[in-house]
Amino acid sequence: MKMVRKMLEQRFIEILRDKNIPEKLIKDVIDSGYILRNFHDPFSGFQWWSVSDKMYGNKQHYSLFNIDDFVKYIQGDNVFEKLPSFTEITVKNYKDIESVLSEPGRRRYINEGRLSFRGQVSQYTYKRKIPNPVRGDESGNEISIFPGLYRQKEDNYSFSIIQNEKRSILSFLQELEPNNPNIYSDSSYAHDIMLVEQHYATQTAGLDISFDIETAIFFATHKFLFNSDGNAYHSKVKKGEHNGVIYGFCFRDPPVKKTEFLIENFDFFKTYRPERVIRQSCALPLFSDYERNIAITDLDFIIYLDNDFDYEGKRESRYMFPNIKDDRFYGKLLELKDRYPHLLANVVEYEGSRD
Repeated sequence: MKMVRKMLEQRFIEILRDKNIPEKLIKDVIDSGYILRNFHDPFSGFQWWSVSDKMYGNKQHYSLFNIDDFVKYIQGDNVFEKLPSFTEITVKNYKDIESVLSEPGRRRYINEGRLSFRGQVSQYTYKRKIPNPVRGDESGNEISIFPGLYRQKEDNYSFSIIQNEKRSILSFLQELEPNNPNIYSDSSYAHDIMLVEQHYATQTAGLDISFDIETAIFFATHKFLFNSDGNAYHSKVKKGEHNGVIYGFCFRDPPVKKTEFLIENFDFFKTYRPERVIRQSCALPLFSDYERNIAITDLDFIIYLDNDFDYEGKRESRYMFPNIKDDRFYGKLLELKDRYPHLLANVVEYEGSRD
């Protein structure tokens, strides 16, 4: 697959050179994640080429552009019409959130188990040297809903930066699940392993979402911080200082349904159950390197919390991040971290977790 993409990238470069595009601009185009894609109609035999944006995979309205139109765009002649704005609502309390969720279409999604949520204390954006023609704003910013693996801190997002996924828990599977003799031979456990990696250790290519609105509200109203001892904790945002956001998704292709994605138990981790994952009503859809920000294409709405948002919430830190008595998997993981601090340095210890 990597070889094919490299060939398509090289062909795209040759096309741009044939159209007398300067080398620096060509470099910016490739660095920003644009590539050539080939399509074939099996009935007519017709083939055609389009420019694809590696942020959005194969989403037609976001990612497939006529080559000549794209060339005009990068030369400063914007021939593309912007996509409609997202459905955005500002809420002051839980009643306002209920009003959003009670809309008939969304109520149907909820009943079908198709509506999922993600809460953040603020909205994040990124910028590329060549923004997406139909989604970048006037300043070139695009909303970022990346899985942790694909996030960057640079001023300009770059696809030339290699994203290496590290799995610290893999080396300790025998101790984390001592009663499974097929621990290394059965790949059907891969998703379980990625789930605990994401929630206890290292960011992965999975995007944390929940089917529970209260979980999303918690993460939209609590900042993740560290105390003077280096232990993590969540601090509730004060009224008047809220800047949180809740994303509502209805993933369509492929669908992300509660019946298939909600984690209620683990096939692999039986001896020590990862309680944190269960309590947060989690799901973890995976996104490839070729569709890093594709989640925004399935946004049903964006809820912004008013600065004076007023709601205590039903979830507390000690419930969302249980201590080692309630979460035996976490207890075992911290025990291993005490023995192998360098190998498990990215396992976060929470304030009061050993109480």
